[in-house]
Amino acid sequence: MIKMNMAFWVIPLSLLGNCLPSVANACDSGPDYCTDDPRIPGKLAAKKATLSADYPSRLVALLDRGVQCVARIEQSPEGFSLVVVKNGGIDVLQWDQSNEDATKAELSAGSVKRYWIVNARRAFACDGQPSYDKQPDYDAADDVNASLALKCVPGSC
Repeated sequence: MIKMNMAFWVIPLSLLGNCLPSVANACDSGPDYCTDDPRIPGKLAAKKATLSADYPSRLVALLDRGVQCVARIEQSPEGFSLVVVKNGGIDVLQWDQSNEDATKAELSAGSVKRYWIVNARRAFACDGQPSYDKQPDYDAADDVNASLALKCVPGSC
């Protein structure tokens, strides 16, 4: 059995221990939830490029809103939805131009009160962020974080 001097292990381990707390304190939720992760710009650009093939730029631009972290980018939907508020309920439809045109016609006719276009109805909580329903932009009646959506009401869409 080989005997090693205890100082041989204690010094390197103590130096490593001094480094770990500063890394851990940078983001308490894990690297994918950090808002300063250097991977964010590349991942966001890639997601937007993918969605740009099928959706108009006004919708793809919704991805730029709100706080960004890798987990949000990777877990957000690969498309958009219409949240349609009618008397007596809310319908959620997959966005496509014909669905939006039909909903806009219903809005003009008065059978729809308002509608939202969203990538995700609820805000994602990256490190240090409150849950979606504790954020100041949360519209509880429609269950939408308004700052992340396009809102259409009669006369303004």
